[in-house]
Amino acid sequence: MRRLSNYRLSIDNGLSRSLFTVVAVAFLICVPVSFGAQQSSDAKLKRAIEKANSEFIEAVKTGNASVIAAPYTENAVFVAFDGTCIRGRSEIEKMYRARFQRSGPAKSAKIDSKNLIVDGEFAYESGYGEIGSLIDGKLTINGGRFLTVWQRQPDGEWKIMRNIVLP
Repeated sequence: MRRLSNYRLSIDNGLSRSLFTVVAVAFLICVPVSFGAQQSSDAKLKRAIEKANSEFIEAVKTGNASVIAAPYTENAVFVAFDGTCIRGRSEIEKMYRARFQRSGPAKSAKIDSKNLIVDGEFAYESGYGEIGSLIDGKLTINGGRFLTVWQRQPDGEWKIMRNIVLP
């Protein structure tokens, strides 16, 4: 019987370590988040996402912070691109209201929801979003990736429990 200790993988030089790291990262990027998770066929979830995204696009153009905050749970957390955490639907609404007071409503907005994975009572939506604002008379577009975690509520409806703007 052969002993496992006789077959050690040696990664002593920098090139081997780099190659190992590249392969590991590629594996993590290419493999689905969860082998048990599936694309959603939940009509309520799809409607909730479509409604929240379309209402967000219109609300940032009109400066309506309460419409933006409406799909969040009471104890939701919004994580901004700089890592700042805003806790609670009312605080998220205040954050948007303060943005509109500083910068005014957006001139354009877009949300491209690319992936939706459901895992039990949670759904993970990821994609790309952008907001266009007038700065010094020029339209400036700020955008980036996002991850939104939806949670099925006791009544079967879906609400946002975490919204993360990715750097």
